[in-house]
Amino acid sequence: MLLRLLTAALLITAAAAKICRPKASGTKLHEALVNNDVNSIMGDPERNTVRHANQLVYFWPSLSEFEQEVLRDSFTQISRRTCIKFEEQPWQPWYHADRWEPDRPYVIIRKSRQYAAYTDNKLDGDVQRTILYVSQNAFEQNSYNQSRGAVMDQLVRYMGMRKELLRPDAASYIQEHVPRAAPATPRFHPSQLSWPFDPESVTVPLSARKSHYLTEYCPARNDADIGAGQRVGLLTRWDAIKLNSMYCPQLVEADPQRGPCVVPRKKDLKSFKKKLSGYKEQKKR
Repeated sequence: MLLRLLTAALLITAAAAKICRPKASGTKLHEALVNNDVNSIMGDPERNTVRHANQLVYFWPSLSEFEQEVLRDSFTQISRRTCIKFEEQPWQPWYHADRWEPDRPYVIIRKSRQYAAYTDNKLDGDVQRTILYVSQNAFEQNSYNQSRGAVMDQLVRYMGMRKELLRPDAASYIQEHVPRAAPATPRFHPSQLSWPFDPESVTVPLSARKSHYLTEYCPARNDADIGAGQRVGLLTRWDAIKLNSMYCPQLVEADPQRGPCVVPRKKDLKSFKKKLSGYKEQKKR
C-alpha cells in the first residue's frame, strides 16, 4: 500500500511539473542556418503581411555600444519611411513576466560571425519569440553609413523582403561582368514583385557596382548607382513602397510604370537621353 501511495505521489508531481514547464515549438537552431536564413521566405507569401509591423526588440548583452547604436539608427531609418517599428525594450531574463505577454512578437538580436539568420518559436502556444542573428561583418564595414546599410539590409529581409538581384526579372535590368551560375530564386512576397526592379535598393550589396552593369532596359540609372541604398545606409523610395505594400498598403500611392529604371533624375536627364539615342542606333544596325 505504501509503495502504491509513493508511486501515485511521484506521478502527480511529474504531471504538475510537466504542466508548469513552458512548451516551445518552432525551428531548431541548426535548421535556422539551413532554412531560415534572411533570404528564405518567412510565413505564407500569399498573406498581406509576413510579420507584425511592430517588433519588440531586446539586445543581447554582448552587443557593443557601437553595434547597439548602429541597430538603433537602422530602426530609425526604417521607421521614418515605413509603418514598421522596432521598439527596443530593456533587457530582461527570459522568464520575466514582461516577456510573456501573448500575441506580442519578441525579438532577441544577437550577432554571429558566420551567418545572418533567425529562429522562430512559440511558447505555450501564444508567446512569439525570435532570435535574430545579425552578421558581425555588417558592423565592420568601411564607414558608419555602410554598416547601417548592411544591418538595414538584414532587417528588411527578416521582415520579408528579398534581394532585388534575385528577382525573377532582375536579369533583364542588370548583369554580371563575369557570368556565373544563377543562384536559386527565393519565394518573393507578391507585393514586392508588383513594383519595379530597383538597382539602388538597400538589399543590393554595396559592392555590386564593381561586378555588375545595367542593361539597356535600365537607362535611367548609371552603373555607379548600383547598391547606392546600402552604401549610404538608407531605404530607397521603392524599398519603402514595397515594405509598406506588405504591411500597410493603404498608405501606398505610387505608379509602378514610373520605376527607377525608366524615370531619370533631373541631373541625369542629358545622359539618359544620350543612352536612349545610343540604344536606338544599335538597334538600327
